[in-house]
Amino acid sequence: MGQVIITFKRSYKFFLAVAAMMAIQLFAAGKIYLLGSILIGAILNFFWFISSAARLEVAAKKNSAQAKRIMLIGMLLRLGMVFIVLAVAAHISTELFLSTAACFVTFYVASLCALIYFGRRKF
Repeated sequence: MGQVIITFKRSYKFFLAVAAMMAIQLFAAGKIYLLGSILIGAILNFFWFISSAARLEVAAKKNSAQAKRIMLIGMLLRLGMVFIVLAVAAHISTELFLSTAACFVTFYVASLCALIYFGRRKF
């Protein structure tokens, strides 16, 4: 979990650049009311990775049967969290749903790239 938090701290400029690029695109398209979806997608992604890292850390200390159960429950909780947030966004409007989902996926890919980059630099 520490590695994930360190990676997020080191690459905050990269995430800010991604958020700024998405905000500029929404602003240029005249969709200023969707700017909150960028924040929602970023926070959802952050909790996704923190939850995943915490579950991995706990599962590493258990035997394989317990680790499998811990990871399965964690996956269901993370998917449930994403489903609830996206369901609320879909209930508000279709545009908000699509924007939030696109932001979550964009930040997810950016987080994976940051983890790979900083993981490779470590060795």
